Amino acid sequence: MSLVISLILFAAAIAYVEWRLKSVNRSNDEADQHADHHFATKKELKDYVEKTAKQRQIDLQAIDDRVSSIEQRVFFTGNPTQKRPVEQMQSETKKDVFYFRWPAEDGSFSDAERKPVATENTYYEFHLLSATEAEFLFKTISETQLSKANNSSKKYIERACTFSTAKSAHYSCQPGKAILKNGCWIITQKAVIEYQ
Repeated sequence: MSLVISLILFAAAIAYVEWRLKSVNRSNDEADQHADHHFATKKELKDYVEKTAKQRQIDLQAIDDRVSSIEQRVFFTGNPTQKRPVEQMQSETKKDVFYFRWPAEDGSFSDAERKPVATENTYYEFHLLSATEAEFLFKTISETQLSKANNSSKKYIERACTFSTAKSAHYSCQPGKAILKNGCWIITQKAVIEYQ
């Protein structure tokens, strides 16, 4: 079912892009046909043409951004160069899994900031146990991301996790626990990182 919905969303995005491009082209053609009636001087005509060209570029960029966003949500993980099979996306979506960047200073995570997939900007993976309870893990997807977290561990790690050994490039994590209260995930038990 999720595959069908994903394909419908993608087809709708393509149809929207085609419609928007036709609309922009039609507007430009109509403007060209009636330009003589609307402009008294060459300077006014030139200014109008430049303004129209700029607007067209803005419209095209907005369309490209929208299509990229839809493609990323439907087909990609956080790294757009690595495609994942749609079946894998569906199985992950069926699980109640979501991701957060780093916690706030008090160690909480705002539910409004949850992400559906892991990216270079997410550091925590949450697994729902119920509507208001979850387990979470510290989880990075690259060595660069882990290095960034280790170098600023007070911000990225220590608010939600404990660790006892020296930081390194390899680690495992025992899950912590959190509850949803007033739109925030409040940590009730910190995750434990074991560096190897």
